[in-house]
Amino acid sequence: KIFVLQTTMLTLLLFALVPALAMLLGSVAVFWVRVPGKLQAATQTFSAGILISAIAGELYPLLSFPQNSVGAAEVVPECQVYVAISAGFTVSLVLMFGLEHLAGSAEEEEAESKAVVRSLSKAVARSFTGESLEAPPLPDAEAGKVLEAFREEVAELQHGVGRLQASLLAGSCEDIDKIVHEVSYDVDRTKRRLAQPEPLDEANLARMQFHGEELRDSADNLGLQTSVAGARRAVRAFELTLQHIHGHTEHPKFRRWAPSPMPSRQASLSEKISWPLVCAVCTDVALDGFLIGLAFTASRSSGLCMSIATSLEMGFLGLSFSASVQNMTRSVPKHVCLVVMPPVLLTLVGVCGHAIGKLLKANPALFIGFISFAIVALLFLVT
Repeated sequence: KIFVLQTTMLTLLLFALVPALAMLLGSVAVFWVRVPGKLQAATQTFSAGILISAIAGELYPLLSFPQNSVGAAEVVPECQVYVAISAGFTVSLVLMFGLEHLAGSAEEEEAESKAVVRSLSKAVARSFTGESLEAPPLPDAEAGKVLEAFREEVAELQHGVGRLQASLLAGSCEDIDKIVHEVSYDVDRTKRRLAQPEPLDEANLARMQFHGEELRDSADNLGLQTSVAGARRAVRAFELTLQHIHGHTEHPKFRRWAPSPMPSRQASLSEKISWPLVCAVCTDVALDGFLIGLAFTASRSSGLCMSIATSLEMGFLGLSFSASVQNMTRSVPKHVCLVVMPPVLLTLVGVCGHAIGKLLKANPALFIGFISFAIVALLFLVT
Protein backbone atom coordinates (compact mmCIF):
# COMPACT_ATOMS: atom_id res chain seq x y z
CA LYS A 1 0.00 0.00 0.00
CA ILE A 2 2.83 2.38 0.81
CA PHE A 3 4.42 1.69 -2.58
CA VAL A 4 1.12 2.28 -4.37
CA LEU A 5 0.55 5.50 -2.41
CA GLN A 6 4.03 6.76 -3.25
CA THR A 7 3.57 5.92 -6.93
CA THR A 8 0.22 7.70 -6.97
CA MET A 9 1.66 10.84 -5.36
CA LEU A 10 4.62 10.89 -7.74
CA THR A 11 2.28 10.58 -10.71
CA LEU A 12 0.09 13.40 -9.38
CA LEU A 13 3.12 15.62 -8.83
CA LEU A 14 4.26 14.91 -12.37
CA PHE A 15 0.85 15.85 -13.78
CA ALA A 16 0.81 19.09 -11.73
CA LEU A 17 4.42 19.93 -12.56
CA VAL A 18 3.86 19.81 -16.33
CA PRO A 19 1.72 23.02 -16.47
CA ALA A 20 3.78 24.55 -13.64
CA LEU A 21 7.00 24.08 -15.61
CA ALA A 22 5.27 25.40 -18.75
CA MET A 23 4.40 28.55 -16.84
CA LEU A 24 7.97 28.91 -15.56
CA LEU A 25 9.28 28.46 -19.09
CA GLY A 26 6.98 31.21 -20.34
CA SER A 27 8.06 33.48 -17.47
CA VAL A 28 11.74 33.02 -18.31
CA ALA A 29 11.20 33.41 -22.06
CA VAL A 30 9.89 36.95 -21.54
CA PHE A 31 13.49 38.22 -21.30
CA TRP A 32 14.17 37.25 -24.92
CA VAL A 33 10.94 36.93 -26.90
CA ARG A 34 7.52 38.44 -27.51
CA VAL A 35 5.06 36.23 -29.40
CA PRO A 36 3.57 37.81 -32.58
CA GLY A 37 -0.10 38.74 -32.42
CA LYS A 38 -1.28 36.27 -35.08
CA LEU A 39 0.49 33.40 -33.34
CA GLN A 40 -1.05 34.47 -30.03
CA ALA A 41 -4.53 34.43 -31.56
CA ALA A 42 -3.98 31.03 -33.20
CA THR A 43 -2.61 29.56 -29.98
CA GLN A 44 -5.48 30.99 -27.95
CA THR A 45 -8.01 29.31 -30.24
CA PHE A 46 -6.10 26.03 -30.18
CA SER A 47 -5.77 26.06 -26.39
CA ALA A 48 -9.46 26.90 -25.94
CA GLY A 49 -10.37 23.94 -28.14
CA ILE A 50 -8.17 21.60 -26.11
CA LEU A 51 -9.71 22.79 -22.83
CA ILE A 52 -13.27 22.44 -24.11
CA SER A 53 -12.47 18.97 -25.43
CA ALA A 54 -10.93 17.97 -22.11
CA ILE A 55 -13.94 19.23 -20.19
CA ALA A 56 -16.40 17.53 -22.52
CA GLY A 57 -14.49 14.27 -22.77
CA GLU A 58 -13.12 13.87 -19.26
CA LEU A 59 -15.00 16.08 -16.80
CA TYR A 60 -18.56 15.93 -18.09
CA PRO A 61 -18.72 12.14 -17.51
CA LEU A 62 -17.67 12.78 -13.91
CA LEU A 63 -20.80 14.90 -13.47
CA SER A 64 -23.03 12.40 -15.21
CA PHE A 65 -21.76 9.20 -13.59
CA PRO A 66 -20.03 10.14 -10.34
CA GLN A 67 -20.48 6.68 -8.83
CA ASN A 68 -18.22 5.25 -11.54
CA SER A 69 -15.61 7.92 -10.95
CA VAL A 70 -15.23 7.86 -7.17
CA GLY A 71 -16.23 4.29 -6.58
CA ALA A 72 -19.50 4.90 -4.76
CA ALA A 73 -21.41 1.75 -3.88
CA GLU A 74 -24.83 3.19 -4.67
CA VAL A 75 -26.20 5.14 -7.59
CA VAL A 76 -26.62 8.83 -6.81
CA PRO A 77 -30.23 10.02 -7.13
CA GLU A 78 -30.81 12.39 -10.05
CA CYS A 79 -32.22 15.10 -7.80
CA GLN A 80 -28.97 15.16 -5.81
CA VAL A 81 -26.97 15.35 -9.03
CA TYR A 82 -28.97 18.34 -10.28
CA VAL A 83 -28.78 20.12 -6.93
CA ALA A 84 -25.02 19.57 -6.69
CA ILE A 85 -24.38 20.80 -10.25
CA SER A 86 -26.58 23.87 -9.74
CA ALA A 87 -24.95 24.67 -6.40
CA GLY A 88 -21.45 24.33 -7.81
CA PHE A 89 -22.23 26.48 -10.83
CA THR A 90 -23.95 29.16 -8.73
CA VAL A 91 -21.22 29.39 -6.08
CA SER A 92 -18.53 29.52 -8.77
CA LEU A 93 -20.25 32.31 -10.72
CA VAL A 94 -20.86 34.38 -7.59
CA LEU A 95 -17.25 33.94 -6.49
CA MET A 96 -15.77 34.71 -9.92
CA PHE A 97 -17.88 37.81 -10.51
CA GLY A 98 -17.16 38.93 -6.96
CA LEU A 99 -13.41 38.53 -7.42
CA GLU A 100 -13.57 40.32 -10.75
CA HIS A 101 -15.44 43.22 -9.17
CA LEU A 102 -13.01 43.49 -6.25
CA ALA A 103 -9.96 43.17 -8.48
CA GLY A 104 -11.36 45.75 -10.90
CA SER A 105 -12.06 48.22 -8.11
CA ALA A 106 -8.63 47.73 -6.60
CA GLU A 107 -6.95 48.17 -9.99
CA GLU A 108 -8.90 51.36 -10.63
CA GLU A 109 -7.94 52.85 -7.27
CA GLU A 110 -4.31 51.86 -7.81
CA ALA A 111 -4.32 53.31 -11.32
CA GLU A 112 -5.77 56.59 -10.05
CA SER A 113 -3.18 56.92 -7.27
CA LYS A 114 -0.33 56.23 -9.71
CA ALA A 115 -1.53 58.51 -12.51
CA VAL A 116 0.92 61.33 -11.78
CA VAL A 117 3.90 59.01 -11.35
CA ARG A 118 3.05 57.15 -14.55
CA SER A 119 2.77 60.39 -16.53
CA LEU A 120 6.14 61.63 -15.25
CA SER A 121 7.77 58.28 -16.03
CA LYS A 122 6.47 58.32 -19.59
CA ALA A 123 7.59 61.90 -20.07
CA VAL A 124 11.13 61.04 -18.93
CA ALA A 125 11.21 57.96 -21.15
CA ARG A 126 10.01 59.90 -24.18
CA SER A 127 12.69 62.52 -23.60
CA PHE A 128 15.30 59.78 -24.05
CA THR A 129 13.70 57.66 -26.77
CA GLY A 130 11.68 60.23 -28.68
CA GLU A 131 8.68 57.90 -28.95
CA SER A 132 5.79 56.58 -26.89
CA LEU A 133 6.35 53.38 -24.90
CA GLU A 134 2.71 52.36 -25.33
CA ALA A 135 2.55 52.10 -29.11
CA PRO A 136 4.58 49.80 -31.37
CA PRO A 137 6.16 51.16 -34.58
CA LEU A 138 3.73 51.50 -37.51
CA PRO A 139 4.25 50.43 -41.14
CA ASP A 140 5.26 53.27 -43.47
CA ALA A 141 1.90 53.40 -45.27
CA GLU A 142 -0.07 53.51 -42.04
CA ALA A 143 2.39 55.95 -40.47
CA GLY A 144 1.80 58.34 -43.37
CA LYS A 145 -1.94 58.39 -42.71
CA VAL A 146 -1.37 58.91 -39.00
CA LEU A 147 0.98 61.82 -39.64
CA GLU A 148 -1.52 63.41 -42.03
CA ALA A 149 -4.21 63.24 -39.34
CA PHE A 150 -1.65 64.53 -36.85
CA ARG A 151 -1.07 67.69 -38.89
CA GLU A 152 -4.81 68.39 -38.74
CA GLU A 153 -4.68 67.97 -34.98
CA VAL A 154 -1.70 70.35 -34.80
CA ALA A 155 -3.78 73.02 -36.51
CA GLU A 156 -6.52 72.53 -33.90
CA LEU A 157 -3.97 72.76 -31.09
CA GLN A 158 -2.46 75.95 -32.52
CA HIS A 159 -5.94 77.46 -32.78
CA GLY A 160 -6.59 76.50 -29.16
CA VAL A 161 -3.34 78.14 -28.05
CA GLY A 162 -4.39 81.35 -29.79
CA ARG A 163 -7.76 81.32 -28.02
CA LEU A 164 -6.04 80.66 -24.70
CA GLN A 165 -3.64 83.58 -25.18
CA ALA A 166 -6.57 85.87 -25.92
CA SER A 167 -8.40 84.72 -22.78
CA LEU A 168 -5.24 85.26 -20.72
CA LEU A 169 -5.11 88.85 -21.90
CA ALA A 170 -8.79 89.32 -20.99
CA GLY A 171 -8.15 87.81 -17.54
CA SER A 172 -11.43 85.88 -17.31
CA CYS A 173 -10.97 82.86 -15.06
CA GLU A 174 -14.03 81.10 -16.50
CA ASP A 175 -12.86 81.50 -20.12
CA ILE A 176 -9.33 80.38 -19.27
CA ASP A 177 -10.56 77.25 -17.50
CA LYS A 178 -12.95 76.37 -20.32
CA ILE A 179 -10.34 76.74 -23.05
CA VAL A 180 -7.68 74.81 -21.06
CA HIS A 181 -10.05 71.84 -20.77
CA GLU A 182 -10.92 72.03 -24.47
CA VAL A 183 -7.22 72.06 -25.42
CA SER A 184 -6.63 69.15 -23.02
CA TYR A 185 -9.25 67.14 -24.90
CA ASP A 186 -7.53 68.00 -28.19
CA VAL A 187 -4.24 66.73 -26.72
CA ASP A 188 -5.86 63.45 -25.60
CA ARG A 189 -7.39 62.97 -29.05
CA THR A 190 -4.02 63.64 -30.71
CA LYS A 191 -2.28 61.10 -28.45
CA ARG A 192 -4.90 58.46 -29.26
CA ARG A 193 -4.45 58.96 -32.99
CA LEU A 194 -0.68 58.65 -32.66
CA ALA A 195 -0.82 55.59 -30.40
CA GLN A 196 -3.52 53.77 -32.43
CA PRO A 197 -5.06 52.15 -29.32
CA GLU A 198 -7.26 49.06 -29.42
CA PRO A 199 -11.03 49.50 -29.06
CA LEU A 200 -12.48 49.42 -25.57
CA ASP A 201 -12.82 45.85 -24.32
CA GLU A 202 -16.17 44.62 -23.04
CA ALA A 203 -15.09 44.61 -19.39
CA ASN A 204 -13.94 48.24 -19.51
CA LEU A 205 -17.06 49.30 -21.40
CA ALA A 206 -19.28 47.53 -18.88
CA ARG A 207 -17.52 49.28 -16.01
CA MET A 208 -17.92 52.64 -17.76
CA GLN A 209 -21.64 52.01 -18.20
CA PHE A 210 -21.89 51.15 -14.51
CA HIS A 211 -20.11 54.37 -13.56
CA GLY A 212 -22.36 56.22 -16.01
CA GLU A 213 -25.32 55.24 -13.84
CA GLU A 214 -23.38 56.48 -10.81
CA LEU A 215 -22.74 59.76 -12.61
CA ARG A 216 -26.47 60.10 -13.31
CA ASP A 217 -27.20 59.59 -9.61
CA SER A 218 -24.55 62.15 -8.71
CA ALA A 219 -26.06 64.63 -11.17
CA ASP A 220 -29.50 64.12 -9.62
CA ASN A 221 -27.97 64.57 -6.18
CA LEU A 222 -26.59 67.98 -7.19
CA GLY A 223 -30.09 69.42 -7.48
CA LEU A 224 -31.04 68.22 -3.98
CA GLN A 225 -28.39 70.21 -2.12
CA THR A 226 -29.56 72.93 0.24
CA SER A 227 -26.24 74.13 1.65
CA VAL A 228 -22.95 75.36 0.23
CA ALA A 229 -20.98 72.65 2.04
CA GLY A 230 -23.29 69.95 0.73
CA ALA A 231 -23.07 71.37 -2.78
CA ARG A 232 -19.27 71.29 -2.62
CA ARG A 233 -19.25 67.65 -1.54
CA ALA A 234 -21.76 66.74 -4.24
CA VAL A 235 -19.72 68.47 -6.94
CA ARG A 236 -16.57 66.70 -5.73
CA ALA A 237 -18.32 63.32 -5.88
CA PHE A 238 -19.57 64.11 -9.40
CA GLU A 239 -16.06 65.15 -10.47
CA LEU A 240 -14.44 61.97 -9.11
CA THR A 241 -16.93 59.75 -10.93
CA LEU A 242 -16.36 61.67 -14.16
CA GLN A 243 -12.58 61.30 -13.80
CA HIS A 244 -13.09 57.60 -13.13
CA ILE A 245 -14.94 57.18 -16.43
CA HIS A 246 -12.23 59.12 -18.25
CA GLY A 247 -9.59 56.87 -16.72
CA HIS A 248 -11.24 53.81 -18.23
CA THR A 249 -10.60 55.11 -21.74
CA GLU A 250 -6.83 54.94 -21.13
CA HIS A 251 -6.60 52.26 -18.44
CA PRO A 252 -4.57 49.28 -19.75
CA LYS A 253 -5.94 45.78 -19.17
CA PHE A 254 -3.86 42.72 -18.45
CA ARG A 255 -4.28 40.04 -21.11
CA ARG A 256 -2.76 36.60 -20.86
CA TRP A 257 -2.52 36.45 -24.67
CA ALA A 258 -1.00 39.92 -25.15
CA PRO A 259 2.25 40.39 -23.20
CA SER A 260 3.33 43.95 -22.48
CA PRO A 261 6.24 45.28 -24.58
CA MET A 262 9.71 45.29 -23.06
CA PRO A 263 10.46 48.52 -21.18
CA SER A 264 13.37 50.55 -22.53
CA ARG A 265 16.49 50.80 -20.42
CA GLN A 266 15.91 54.52 -19.92
CA ALA A 267 12.30 54.09 -18.75
CA SER A 268 11.62 54.90 -15.11
CA LEU A 269 9.52 52.14 -13.53
CA SER A 270 7.28 52.63 -10.49
CA GLU A 271 8.81 49.67 -8.56
CA LYS A 272 5.34 49.05 -7.13
CA ILE A 273 3.63 45.70 -7.60
CA SER A 274 0.03 45.45 -8.82
CA TRP A 275 -1.27 43.08 -6.16
CA PRO A 276 -4.74 42.77 -7.74
CA LEU A 277 -3.01 41.35 -10.84
CA VAL A 278 -0.93 38.97 -8.73
CA CYS A 279 -4.04 37.77 -6.87
CA ALA A 280 -5.94 37.24 -10.13
CA VAL A 281 -3.13 35.15 -11.64
CA CYS A 282 -2.73 33.11 -8.45
CA THR A 283 -6.49 32.45 -8.37
CA ASP A 284 -6.34 31.28 -11.98
CA VAL A 285 -3.49 28.82 -11.45
CA ALA A 286 -4.91 27.59 -8.14
CA LEU A 287 -8.18 26.63 -9.82
CA ASP A 288 -6.28 24.87 -12.61
CA GLY A 289 -4.28 22.89 -10.07
CA PHE A 290 -7.41 22.08 -8.06
CA LEU A 291 -9.17 20.77 -11.15
CA ILE A 292 -6.17 18.63 -12.11
CA GLY A 293 -6.14 17.11 -8.62
CA LEU A 294 -9.89 16.37 -8.68
CA ALA A 295 -9.71 14.88 -12.16
CA PHE A 296 -6.75 12.71 -11.13
CA THR A 297 -8.83 11.36 -8.24
CA ALA A 298 -11.39 10.03 -10.71
CA SER A 299 -8.86 8.52 -13.12
CA ARG A 300 -5.28 9.03 -14.23
CA SER A 301 -6.39 9.60 -17.81
CA SER A 302 -8.60 12.51 -16.70
CA GLY A 303 -5.74 14.04 -14.72
CA LEU A 304 -3.32 13.63 -17.63
CA CYS A 305 -5.79 15.17 -20.09
CA MET A 306 -6.36 18.22 -17.87
CA SER A 307 -2.62 18.57 -17.29
CA ILE A 308 -1.89 18.65 -21.02
CA ALA A 309 -4.85 20.94 -21.75
CA THR A 310 -3.75 23.56 -19.21
CA SER A 311 -0.02 23.44 -20.06
CA LEU A 312 -0.29 25.59 -23.18
CA GLU A 313 -2.53 28.05 -21.38
CA MET A 314 -0.11 28.26 -18.44
CA GLY A 315 2.83 28.87 -20.76
CA PHE A 316 1.26 31.98 -22.27
CA LEU A 317 -0.09 33.11 -18.90
CA GLY A 318 3.46 32.92 -17.52
CA LEU A 319 4.74 34.94 -20.48
CA SER A 320 2.13 37.69 -20.05
CA PHE A 321 2.40 37.80 -16.26
CA SER A 322 6.19 37.97 -16.33
CA ALA A 323 6.04 40.72 -18.98
CA SER A 324 3.71 42.74 -16.74
CA VAL A 325 6.07 42.29 -13.76
CA GLN A 326 8.96 43.33 -16.00
CA ASN A 327 7.18 46.64 -16.60
CA MET A 328 6.63 47.16 -12.85
CA THR A 329 10.09 46.63 -11.39
CA ARG A 330 13.73 46.15 -12.33
CA SER A 331 14.44 44.24 -9.12
CA VAL A 332 15.47 40.69 -10.06
CA PRO A 333 14.60 39.21 -6.62
CA LYS A 334 11.09 40.71 -6.81
CA HIS A 335 10.62 39.44 -10.35
CA VAL A 336 11.81 35.93 -9.48
CA CYS A 337 9.64 35.66 -6.36
CA LEU A 338 6.52 36.85 -8.17
CA VAL A 339 6.85 34.57 -11.21
CA VAL A 340 7.78 31.51 -9.12
CA MET A 341 4.81 31.92 -6.78
CA PRO A 342 2.01 30.85 -9.22
CA PRO A 343 3.68 27.60 -10.44
CA VAL A 344 4.42 26.54 -6.85
CA LEU A 345 0.85 27.35 -5.89
CA LEU A 346 -0.49 25.31 -8.82
CA THR A 347 1.47 22.25 -7.69
CA LEU A 348 0.46 22.55 -4.04
CA VAL A 349 -3.22 23.12 -4.81
CA GLY A 350 -3.14 20.15 -7.19
CA VAL A 351 -2.06 17.92 -4.29
CA CYS A 352 -4.76 19.44 -2.08
CA GLY A 353 -7.37 18.90 -4.80
CA HIS A 354 -6.44 15.22 -4.96
CA ALA A 355 -6.69 14.93 -1.16
CA ILE A 356 -10.13 16.56 -1.18
CA GLY A 357 -11.23 14.28 -4.01
CA LYS A 358 -10.25 11.21 -1.99
CA LEU A 359 -12.28 12.47 0.97
CA LEU A 360 -15.29 12.92 -1.31
CA LYS A 361 -15.32 9.31 -2.46
CA ALA A 362 -17.94 8.54 0.17
CA ASN A 363 -20.12 11.46 -0.94
CA PRO A 364 -20.43 11.63 -4.75
CA ALA A 365 -22.88 14.56 -4.57
CA LEU A 366 -20.21 16.78 -3.02
CA PHE A 367 -17.73 15.52 -5.61
CA ILE A 368 -20.11 16.69 -8.36
CA GLY A 369 -20.44 20.08 -6.69
CA PHE A 370 -16.67 20.59 -6.55
CA ILE A 371 -16.21 19.46 -10.17
CA SER A 372 -18.96 21.79 -11.43
CA PHE A 373 -17.48 24.64 -9.39
CA ALA A 374 -14.03 24.09 -10.88
CA ILE A 375 -15.33 23.76 -14.45
CA VAL A 376 -17.22 27.06 -14.35
CA ALA A 377 -14.31 28.87 -12.69
CA LEU A 378 -11.85 27.54 -15.27
CA LEU A 379 -14.00 28.53 -18.24
CA PHE A 380 -14.67 31.93 -16.66
CA LEU A 381 -10.97 32.67 -16.23
CA VAL A 382 -9.88 31.29 -19.61
CA THR A 383 -12.50 33.11 -21.67
